[in-house]
Order: sequence, then C-alpha cells, then structure tokens
Amino acid sequence: MPFNIDIVTWVFIMLIFFVISIFLTPRMIGLQARMGLGQLRKSVRELEGLAKESRRTALRAITKHGKPKRDVAREFDNFLEFFAIAPVSEDPVGVLRRMEHVLDVRKKRFEGVVARLAPNAEPEAAANLEMTIEGAMASYTLYRLVRHFTLLAEKTRSYQLVMLLQMQLPFLKEYAKAFVDATKAFVAGKPIGDGVGAMTATRLIGDARWEEPIEGTIYAETKFDGRKLLIVKAKGPGGRVGKPGELIKRLVGRSKINRIIMIDAALKLEGDTSGQVIEGVGAAIGGPPTEKYKIEEISVKRKVPLDAIVIKESFKEAIRPLSKRLARAAEVAEERVKQAVQERTKPGDVVIVAGIGNTIGIGQSAEELPQQFPAAPEKRKGEIESDLLPFR
Repeated sequence: MPFNIDIVTWVFIMLIFFVISIFLTPRMIGLQARMGLGQLRKSVRELEGLAKESRRTALRAITKHGKPKRDVAREFDNFLEFFAIAPVSEDPVGVLRRMEHVLDVRKKRFEGVVARLAPNAEPEAAANLEMTIEGAMASYTLYRLVRHFTLLAEKTRSYQLVMLLQMQLPFLKEYAKAFVDATKAFVAGKPIGDGVGAMTATRLIGDARWEEPIEGTIYAETKFDGRKLLIVKAKGPGGRVGKPGELIKRLVGRSKINRIIMIDAALKLEGDTSGQVIEGVGAAIGGPPTEKYKIEEISVKRKVPLDAIVIKESFKEAIRPLSKRLARAAEVAEERVKQAVQERTKPGDVVIVAGIGNTIGIGQSAEELPQQFPAAPEKRKGEIESDLLPFR
C-alpha cells in the first residue's frame, strides 16, 4: 500500500510541475527576449557612436582640402549609402567582365565625389580620401544592419533572432572598432596590414626606375642573381590596390615569362601566429575575382608556374596600421622571394614578382618606406597562439 501511495504522489508532483512549466516557459522566454533586446539596444547605440566617429573623422579630413563642412556634410551623408549591384550570375558567360565594368564605374564615382568635396586635394591625398570614405561607409553600413535586425526582432518578438544577434555581437563590435581605426589610418596616410605585400615589393624595387602603364599600377625592372625581375604593385603612397592582374596579363603577353611569384596578406586562423610567412601555389590575391581570373587565365595559356607567398594576419590587423611584427614579416617575405627565385628559376629567366595589397603610406622606393611602426597588440592572458611554427 505505501508503495502505491508513493507512485501516486510522484505522478501528482510531476503533473503539477508540467502544468507550471507550460504557463511559465513562455513568460521566461519573453523575459529573456526583453533582456536580450535591452542589451541589443545598448550595442546599437555603441555601434552608432562608432559610426559617427568614423563620419566625423572623414569629414574633418575632407574639409581640409577646400570646402567648409556645411557644404560637404549633406552630400557626404547621402554618399554613405552608395551601393554597387553585382552583375547577373545565372548566365556565367562574361560575368567577370561585367563585374569589372561595374567596379570601374564605382571607382569613377568615388573619384568624382572626392573631386567635388575636396577640390584642392593632391592626387595621393585624394586616393587616401577615397579609402577614408570607404572606412566610414563600412562603419555606417554595419551599424544600419545591426539596427535593422534589432528593430526586426523587437517588432516580431522573435527570441531566436535575438539569440542569433547576441551570439554575433562580439565579432561585429570588433569589426566596428577596426573600421574606425582603419578610417583614422587612412586619414593619416599610414600603411595598414593589408599593405605588407606591397611593402615587400617596394623593398625588392630598391631604387630601380618604375613605369605606370596602367593607371594606379606600376612595375619596375631589376636584376637579382642573373635573373630579370619585374616587380608589380599598386602605385603609392596613396591608398590604392590598382589592377595587378591586368598589368601581369600585359607583361606575360608581350614577353617570355618563366615564373610568377605573388606576395599578399592572408587571413590567419585563430591560434595561428600573426606575421608567419608561408608558401603555396596559385594566384595570391583577394577582393573581387576579376584580377585573379586574369592572372590565372594568362598563366594557364602561357604555362607559367604561379607561386604564392603569404603573410598571416587577422582581419583586424589587415585594416589597422601596420605593426612592427608585420613590417618585420615583409623582410622575411623578401628573403623567401629571393630563395624561390634561386631555387625555381635559372640565370637568364624573367620572373614577375607581384606585391598585392593596399599601398597607402607605401611608395615606390626604399626611401619612401615608413620606418616607425606601432607595436603589435600584446598577447592576452590565457590566449592560445601556436608555438609549433614560431615567427622567425
């Protein structure tokens, strides 16, 4: 008999618990959603502050070149939401050619806006202002997207959307802060992490005479250990990425090229060592695929081997001022290029060496290279970083 009473009691307790949970669970979820929305609203205000800081930084830089702030603010604010529509990809024939056309038109629009807002800016300063506007646009776009999803979650009372946003916010805040730092670096004309490939190319150019057959993209001819090196990079010290693919295509098309070596920054995995120089094969170039396609197409057509030398860095390091660690990595990459030339080519060969990346703060000669760099961020307590392949 006691055994039967115990079972009935247990079933009754479980039934009560089940009924209570049915009524309380929706309210608990609603409470968590409201708390989450409160945190999201606070984060949106923080992102808005960062976007406004980028805007102020850009406007201060623009107004130094000819027009008062009140005359440029409205047009600048309108341009912050400028967009480019990608071409149709369902019919892939010619899609990269169409994409290149859209990108060329986009660049011309940026140049036109800078010419109107800062009519007294010199060419290199104008190139930096284009990058500055890009940084302000990135900050503003990130803020608008987070605000959109926060308001959507509030409007629909979607707990799932609140959770997704909360999980992504730590990454988004880091990106937003990096965009602000990038905007400030562009205004100051300081080299950024993405320019480490271009810096390596400049080190190889030395004092050689350079030519600009394509607007914004240069090459110089030099000698090394009996080989002829054609060093390709975007023109500096203004903020440009140039058209290295188009220039490489022309150089390969007009003469016998025995090898192409490309140097670029590469996104590292968490735990990898920043500044580590590694090697591979293929066209080491990021961004839209138009330039990469040209390099791959001409190298296959002429059967030219493609080597890739990359310097590992994080996304934040790529758009922030170039650190001492990454500047030192450019020296290591230079030695790797020389080693590759000696090992994989023979005297008399012609080798293209392309330094890919944004050339802001990086000129075409050794004298135009910066000498002072900020220290790399200190390793945080408990942070795991690879010691298997230490930076050398």
